[in-house]
Amino acid sequence: MKLLMENWRHFLKEGLGTKNKIFVLVGPPSVGKSHWVKETFEEEPYVISRDDIAKGVAKTYSTPDGTPWTYDDLFVSPPKEASEGEVDENYGTVAPSPEWMTWQPFSYDKVMEANNKIQELFLQRVSEAVPSGKDIVVDMTNMNANSRKGALQAIEGSEKDYEKIAVVFNFEGAEEIIKKVAAKRAEAAKRKGESKTIPPEAFDRMFKAFQQVDPSEGFDEVVSVDSREELERIANESEEVV
Repeated sequence: MKLLMENWRHFLKEGLGTKNKIFVLVGPPSVGKSHWVKETFEEEPYVISRDDIAKGVAKTYSTPDGTPWTYDDLFVSPPKEASEGEVDENYGTVAPSPEWMTWQPFSYDKVMEANNKIQELFLQRVSEAVPSGKDIVVDMTNMNANSRKGALQAIEGSEKDYEKIAVVFNFEGAEEIIKKVAAKRAEAAKRKGESKTIPPEAFDRMFKAFQQVDPSEGFDEVVSVDSREELERIANESEEVV
């Protein structure tokens, strides 16, 4: 792992010239993307991460006893038998879901409010990427071509000023290991009074939906990071998380 990071630092300095760079990370949760960012850059890049924004917004909400919301609270939905107008003391009033939320007819109004705030802050974060003058890292899953197209919108209008690099984290063959690492992360978060739970079926949907990066997507470079051996070590031998 150390050698890999040193190679990456050399790549950042020498690999693609003097232009600023946008790195679009591609890989499921718990594959090591955020860890890679921390270990790779000598100068802190401008990171776009919806998860980081979500965690911050969650802390601005709390239960009636004053307990701050966690990441998981942002995705709580009413039970199937719930009716419009019912009130939950933690999450507010049951209301019709937005049209795009086709998988559930009702949502809690406080949860919808929180997610609207996340979207507003996310768009603001994206809009400030180019003015930052830094290299940009889009630290999200970006598992399909459409999501990667959306990631590149951070430099819309300034494409000629950036080298566009897709960083693909190899996960094939390590799907169960990644789920195990995610479960360890969830347990570690719970011990700190936090939570971020990703069900195994959600991982399965992501794995199935993965699309390899195609040249037509417009990246100047497509590189891979393989931390599967490290993930296996973490899953089987250590409480460490990535």
